[in-house]
Amino acid sequence: MDKLIILDKFFKNKKNEEISITDIIDVLLKSENSENYIYTLAEAHAIDLIAQTIARCEIQTFEKIDGKIQNHKGDLYWRLNLQPNYNETGTAFFYKLVTKLLINKEALIIINKDINNSKLLYVADEFTPSSAILYEKIFSNVQISDNSGNTLPLTKIYNSENSIYYSLKNTNLNTAKADFKANSKKILNTISKSFIKSNTPKWKLKFPGQQPTMIDKETGKPVSYEEYKQKITEGLLSEEEAIVLLSEIFNLENLNKDNKQSLNDYKDGTKEICDNVAMLWNIPLDIFYGTKTEKSTGNNDFITFGVSTYFKLLEDGFNISLIGKRDYLKGEYAKFNTNNLNHRDIIDSANGIDKLTADGFSRNEINELLGLPRIDESWADEHNITKNYANVKGGANENGE
Repeated sequence: MDKLIILDKFFKNKKNEEISITDIIDVLLKSENSENYIYTLAEAHAIDLIAQTIARCEIQTFEKIDGKIQNHKGDLYWRLNLQPNYNETGTAFFYKLVTKLLINKEALIIINKDINNSKLLYVADEFTPSSAILYEKIFSNVQISDNSGNTLPLTKIYNSENSIYYSLKNTNLNTAKADFKANSKKILNTISKSFIKSNTPKWKLKFPGQQPTMIDKETGKPVSYEEYKQKITEGLLSEEEAIVLLSEIFNLENLNKDNKQSLNDYKDGTKEICDNVAMLWNIPLDIFYGTKTEKSTGNNDFITFGVSTYFKLLEDGFNISLIGKRDYLKGEYAKFNTNNLNHRDIIDSANGIDKLTADGFSRNEINELLGLPRIDESWADEHNITKNYANVKGGANENGE
C-alpha cells in the first residue's frame, strides 16, 4: 500500500515552493521518528502549518518618532520582514527558525553587525549552550549555513547581547507524544499484518494415500509431493497469467477466498493517528486536513490556540535583544500583526468598515487592518464619531437627548 497516497488524500493544502514540507520530513526521518512513517508525516504537516502561518505574518515595529510612539518602517522592520541577512528573505528565515524550534525544542538567532553597524540575523544550525542557571547563558560551537548547503563554523562566543535564544522544553508533553507515537506504531503494524494475512492466498492441497507414483511426462522420472507442490505454487502465485496442471487425484482449495480485507482499516487507523497529532499541536481538524469552509472558525481557533504562544515567545525575544530594556520601557516594541492572517474581502467587509468609521477609526487605521496601503492625505487620518453616544458624564448626545 502507498502510505503517501493515503496522506495526500488527507492533506489538501498546497505548499509554497520556496519553503517545503519535504525538508521537515527529511529531518524527522533521520531521527527516532523513522520507525513510524505515518506519525512522522502527520507531525511534519503540523509543524509546516505552524511555521508557514508565522512566516507569512508581518512584524510591526513601533518606535519613538518626533516624541511619539508610531508604527514605523525603518531598519528593524526591514530586517525582520524582508532581509534579515544578505542571503535570506524574511519569510524563509522565519520558516527555518520556527521549524528548528518545533523540531529541536530550542533555537538560536545570532546577531552580527556589518560594516555599516547594521544588525544582521542568522538562524544557527548547531550550537552549544552553557549550563548556567543563575547567570546568562553563553553559546559556543555555533554553525550557520545558506540555502545552497554551504556551512560556516563561528569561533565567536555569543550571549544575550548578540543572540536570541528560544526554548520549548516540556518533559511531560514530550513523554506523552513519545508514548502515543509508540502506540500508534503498534496499531498500524497490527493492521498491516492483519491485512497481509487476510489477503495472502492460503492453499490446501489434498491427495489420497497409497496412490501410484506420479511420473513427469517430460523426464519420465517420478515426481515427489514436494516437487509437485513447488510447481503448482509457482503458477498460482505468479503475477503473470499461468496455467496450473493439476492431477485428478489431487484436490486444491483456497482457504482465504471468502476472507478478503480492504484498506479501510489502515486508512481509518492512519486518520486516527493524524487526528491525535492535530490535537497534540492544537490544530483544528478542518485546518489540518485543508477542508475549511467559509463558515468555519477553524482559522481563528488555530491562531488563538495553536500559534499565539509561539507569536508571544518570538516577540519577547525581539523586544529583549533587538529593542532592549531601555527603549522598550519608553514604549517601543515589535509585534506580529495577526490581523491579516484571515483573508478579508473588502466588499464583504463593507458593513464592518462602516461601523469602524462610525466608531472613530480613521481611514488609514482601517487600511492597516485590511492590509491596504496608507493614504497620504490629511482626511485619511481624521477621526469621526457618527453614533449617538452619550459622554461618560451622562451628558446629552448630538440630538440633545
